[in-house]
This record gives sequence, C-alpha cells and structure tokens, in this order.
Amino acid sequence: MNLTSEQQIYETSCRILGATHINIANVLSKKLLINHIFAIVFNGFLIIPTILLNTVAIITIWKSPQLRSKACYFIILVQSAVDLAVGVVSIPLFIFYLWSRLAGNVKYCYAAFFAFQSTLLPLGLSSIILTALTLERYIAIVHPYSYNREVTKKRLLLFIGSCFVFEFSVFTLPFSGFQSLLELYAVIKMTLVFLFIAFSYAKIYLVVRKISRSQCKPQDPSSNENLTRMKLFLREIRQAKACFIVVICFCALSFLPTITVFPFALVLDQFEELAIQAWIVTFGLLNSSINTVIFFWTKTMLKKEAFKIFKRS
Repeated sequence: MNLTSEQQIYETSCRILGATHINIANVLSKKLLINHIFAIVFNGFLIIPTILLNTVAIITIWKSPQLRSKACYFIILVQSAVDLAVGVVSIPLFIFYLWSRLAGNVKYCYAAFFAFQSTLLPLGLSSIILTALTLERYIAIVHPYSYNREVTKKRLLLFIGSCFVFEFSVFTLPFSGFQSLLELYAVIKMTLVFLFIAFSYAKIYLVVRKISRSQCKPQDPSSNENLTRMKLFLREIRQAKACFIVVICFCALSFLPTITVFPFALVLDQFEELAIQAWIVTFGLLNSSINTVIFFWTKTMLKKEAFKIFKRS
C-alpha cells in the first residue's frame, strides 16, 4: 500500500511469550489523530459517571439486607462491581492504549498490547453475568414454584465464579500466540449466549401473555391470596423487563457495531480499521454506565433506598 507523507505508519513487532504481535507505534494521519483524540476525551469523561453511579448502586445494595438477600439484586451487585472495575481499570487502560498509538515510542508496545486485552475482558465477564441474570429471571417466571429451591446466592456465585475463571484463562490465549482460538471462542460463546437469551425471553413472553389474558377474565374479589400472589408475580415481570432492556442495550453497543462493520472489513484501509476499532470498544465500555441506570436509577424504590442510606451516613 502506497502511503503519502501525511499517512506514514510505523509498525513495531512485539514478541510476547514466544508469539509475535504487531503494534502501531506511530500514526501520522490527521484524521486518525483527531479520531483518537475525540475517543480519548470521550472515554475520559465516561470514567466519572461509570465510577459514581456504580459505587452508589453497590453501597446501597450491600448495606440493605433486604436487597442483598434477593438473588436478582445479588447478581446486579456483582454486575455493578464489574462495571465499577471498568471505570477504575478498563477505561484508563483503553485511554492509555489509544494514547500509545500516537506516542511514537517502541517501549509502549508491550504495555499497549496488555492494556487492550485487559480492556476486552470485562465485556466477556458482563455477558456471563447477564446470562446468569437471564437464567434467574427465566426460573422466577417460567418455573416460579421451584425458584426458592433452584436459585440461591451460593449457586449463582459458584456459576459466575467458575465462568470468570474460565473466561480469564481464555483471554490469556493471545499472549501465547493463539489469537485465532480466542476469536473462535468468542464467536461460539456469543452464539450460544444469544440463542439462550432468545429462548428464555421467548418463553417469558409467552407466560406473560398468558397471564395478561387471564387477568381479563372476571376474578374473585375475595381471593386476597391470589391478588397478593399476582402482585408479586407482576413485580418479577417488571424485573425481567429491565433485564431484557439491559441485554438489548449490551448487544446493541457491544456487538451490533462489529456485525455492521464486518461486511465492509475487506474494503476498509488500515487507518479506517483503527478509527472504527476505537469507537467499537468505546461503545462496549459505555455499557457500564447504562447498566446501572437501567437496573438501579430507573427504579423509584432503589433510589429511595439509596437516599435513605446516604442520609443516615
């Protein structure tokens, strides 16, 4: 590829654990320079709401025994902890990665590669937590009578913890030169996660539609027990709705940009790929703020609980 003086690109080969990786050490393209500066500034501002919103959510759920004891809010607590780690660790690392492209110094090669891999890890962890939350909502609505027996914090923590360990192990593959295996794993995992989520919410929708039809029929006003049970069930449905919105946002921000760009991958030049990559990862990191807004700040009860706790403090 012929490059003008305005578009010179210098590559540095990094040899990490026996594998060779290419890192962009210096890019002299004005458009790419502006693109990266905007991405750095946007991610810098993103750190503040990500840390602030998730910190409040974690403190509120942890200090409220009523919320902490429920499996649904326990999963939200774990997700908020991962999202907080995104604000504290992942976004600063990604900013460093973007800056290292423009620094023009070979010594940043290894650190930049590590920073980029570390930035992608929380996205994989979030997909695991959302899968666990979907499973919890599925059992709560489709099989409510077995919910207390099947869904416990201990089981959820064991499932999430085991998946975390496996996910972390897989993300070390590029350091051993098995980048292609990581890509294959990502495709297989996200396909299975998507199929499971689609199946779960399809079943939930059928149950909700059946319940809504039964509500249209005359009910026995003296049946207070049935009325109380129905109110509790409607609350479970509202939680499932919030979970579904979060899953849709996660897929839209994390995977839709990649799927949209993929058909044009062969016609994009190297500078366009770098510019698009910067914003694809940024959109994925944006989930960490949106998750807590949908899960926590859209619910009046949780906001009141947060104000109570911080007022007492």
